[in-house]
Amino acid sequence: RTAGRGITAPEPGRSDVPYWVTSEAEARKAVQEQAAKKVDLIKLWVDDRDGKYKKLSPEIYRAAIDEAHKNKMRVTAHIFTLEDAKGLLRAGLDGFAHGVRDKDIDDEFVALIKQRPIFLVPNLPDRGVKTDLSWLSDSVPAAELTKLQQGASTDRPAQQQTFGIQARNLARLNKEGVRIALGTDGNVPYAHHIEMADMAAAGMTPALDANPLDDITNTRRIASVYLRGTAVDRAAMRSRWMASK
Repeated sequence: RTAGRGITAPEPGRSDVPYWVTSEAEARKAVQEQAAKKVDLIKLWVDDRDGKYKKLSPEIYRAAIDEAHKNKMRVTAHIFTLEDAKGLLRAGLDGFAHGVRDKDIDDEFVALIKQRPIFLVPNLPDRGVKTDLSWLSDSVPAAELTKLQQGASTDRPAQQQTFGIQARNLARLNKEGVRIALGTDGNVPYAHHIEMADMAAAGMTPALDANPLDDITNTRRIASVYLRGTAVDRAAMRSRWMASK
């Protein structure tokens, strides 16, 4: 499945990769251009980035969702607030690329998300706790690993509070039977391993062959990797990678 550039309100100085739209007509045109490229999914960003930007209005995101559905495409959204999440669900959104992050979800939100087969990719944040990253030593050069470890060497109470909101929301939606998928906001190869551990910390049960019932970090004990049906020679790849550094 493929997604195109996505749609957001103008965010000067941040990113010009998504379509910047300021009207319903522009939103529909952006969706139509993506439909012509045969993408499967339209992504919306409905977030003011801590008050730095004006976010997509309900009128604009409703138009984008309507146009996407006319073209047989599903729509997912990056969101932050509970209010926006509810508005998007009422507009016919198909999935979330983040959970609600500003407060605990309420009964109304749960009722809305259970009305249709919505999917949620939590994209959980840093837990804010001291973390040992030594398990990356086989694939990350020592100097880079030292930098990463420095950032994870202390507890961060403010981050723990942020994680707590999203963890409670994820736990409730999991209990309610909402469809939850694995994905991360990270741009590093190991992010999925951290996300799985975070999801387990939020109350989800692991379901893998590497005995995660004993320890969720067993997901890092990778037996083999396949790319397009062909086994990857991990030892040779690791040797080339380390030699290049």
